[in-house]
Amino acid sequence: MNSFFQRTVEALLPTAVNYAPEGTEAKAVAHQWLHALAYGFRPFAETQGINKADLIALLTAEQLYTDQQSFKNKLPTLPIKPAQTNRFTFIDLFAGIGGMRIGFQQAGGVCVFSSEFEKNAQATYYENHGDHPFGDITKIAVADIPDHDVLIAGFPCQPFSHAGLKKNIEKLCHH
Repeated sequence: MNSFFQRTVEALLPTAVNYAPEGTEAKAVAHQWLHALAYGFRPFAETQGINKADLIALLTAEQLYTDQQSFKNKLPTLPIKPAQTNRFTFIDLFAGIGGMRIGFQQAGGVCVFSSEFEKNAQATYYENHGDHPFGDITKIAVADIPDHDVLIAGFPCQPFSHAGLKKNIEKLCHH
């Protein structure tokens, strides 16, 4: 990621630590805030007192924010780019490495929140999409999840994979 992105995340981290749910790294909160400011959606933890004006003031004091468009333009180019036209918002739960997100982005969606608890998948998701997913979704208050038009959720592959010894394939095929 570019140095502007890193400096912005570092400026947000001290505040983000206070709002990171159990099992979620503070950088996930900081990344969500950064994208909320750039794309104009609700920041995580708004129900707990966080608001855009406070985040903007913090970043303005650090000379990292002047206006939404220039802020958005300074963000790094991502390996997997969202569509140019934003027609709807979505959240990406049980996200894995973000495969389902790609299709929704290409259809004009903007991801406003993501959750995946597996650490290696989180790292790959970050490399592909530029934000670190939140951890265990059961530890996150529903009221803190940003408003969205569509909820997408990854299919649990473990019971059907070699790692899960394909134990549930027979059940699936008989129904």
